[in-house]
Amino acid sequence: MSYKDSNDNQDTLKLKALQPQKNTVKADEHTRVYRTDETDAARRQEAKRRAAQSAANRNAGQQNSAANTQNTAASVTHKKRRVTAGASSRSQTPHSGQRTAGRPASSPAARPASVSRQASPVPASPSRETAPVSSGEGAVYSNVQVRKKRRRKKEFSAGTFLKITAGIIAAVFLIYSGVVLSLASKLNAIETTGNYINDPDTMLYSSEVKNILVIGEDTRDIGTRGLSDSMILISVNKKKHKLQMTSFMRDIYTEIDGYDYDKLNAAYSFGGAELLKDTIEDNFKIRIDGCVTVNFIAVAHMIDAVGGVEITLSADEANAVNEILYNEVNEIMGDDDPYSDFLPVEDGTYMLDGRQALSYSRIRYVGDADFERTQRQRTVITQMMKQARKINPVRFSSGMNEAVKYIGTDMSIMEIYLLSLRLPVVMASYKPEQLRVPAEGTWSFDETWDGMSIITVDFYANTDYLRQNLYLTGTESQNTDEQ
Repeated sequence: MSYKDSNDNQDTLKLKALQPQKNTVKADEHTRVYRTDETDAARRQEAKRRAAQSAANRNAGQQNSAANTQNTAASVTHKKRRVTAGASSRSQTPHSGQRTAGRPASSPAARPASVSRQASPVPASPSRETAPVSSGEGAVYSNVQVRKKRRRKKEFSAGTFLKITAGIIAAVFLIYSGVVLSLASKLNAIETTGNYINDPDTMLYSSEVKNILVIGEDTRDIGTRGLSDSMILISVNKKKHKLQMTSFMRDIYTEIDGYDYDKLNAAYSFGGAELLKDTIEDNFKIRIDGCVTVNFIAVAHMIDAVGGVEITLSADEANAVNEILYNEVNEIMGDDDPYSDFLPVEDGTYMLDGRQALSYSRIRYVGDADFERTQRQRTVITQMMKQARKINPVRFSSGMNEAVKYIGTDMSIMEIYLLSLRLPVVMASYKPEQLRVPAEGTWSFDETWDGMSIITVDFYANTDYLRQNLYLTGTESQNTDEQ
């Protein structure tokens, strides 16, 4: 006898047909008759089949549950989930022997065999918003992934770099401006009458050229005024990017307004910086925009402020430096030891400090007398400018605070500040040149006037020499001294 065990309706019909009627059933030709012994055998076979099916379903459920447990553990390990004890068991898919919330477990026989053999679906990824489930004293988080927040690194863009650079430049500018204005306010003001003896229209002038006269006083303190030991015109041509230093020889025999004829350096002793400036303008027809006076003490402190100067000396020059240190400079600087700062008497290149460099610039009797002396003075200034490119800010500030006590000027604080803004560019990129007045071939030497040595000069030739070099009206500069 055959039948379909998967159809519940057929099972019902079969059971109705097996109703016992005195162990025998009579039917017409259209009725199927089941015997009692056949019915019992069928029931026993069906019971065995159902038991086997139920055992198979249980085994499948247990395998699925174990697989889900392994998947959950692997997922927690891989993604570093932090779950509390017992949370993993809550997230597993329930097998046939368990009950889910609000729904009774189905009997294995009530489900189709094809459904029971399907693999359990993979658990969905846990949500970050999973709410904690209350469990005893603390909150238990079911299958919640906990991640550390990573701070995103800020990208260093070009705009950020420009802002930082602009901030640094602004800070340096403010510090530089503060130092310059502070030092400028401490300078000694030179009184002027404003009674100029020259016609501005007759003098050489250009808005591209700035001329500042630096006067080295032959004095030991700020309270006395003697002769001008050195007169150097610093000319800055911003169009041609040139920095030129022109020394005026102090023995030039010239006319001084109100004092007849005398040496050029006597003008300073007669009328100070104003009269000396007027005398140079009147005789050489060149406009001077301002002047600065320094004495011996100021020069020494300024050189120390930039860290000294590197100079190559002969043995004779080194010996002359020691003599000047012994005779006057150490005493001027307040050192009781006359032998202090002595140099080895031999040829060599030395890093001279303030006192040594001051003594070097005053050498007169080694070499070509005053001609070579002016060249040494220009060399010291040139080396100071080179050294200033790598100054120590602390040392510079300290040295200049001492130097300004012995420096005077006829320029205003704002004029000095505006000049100082150009100074770093000048020192970094302008090529320095050295000149001397009188130029070669424009002078003669005389030792007979009133027992003094004098130099007579051709003023017209030297005016043209300055015009061609300082204002660059000629084809090229015609400086005669070594740079």
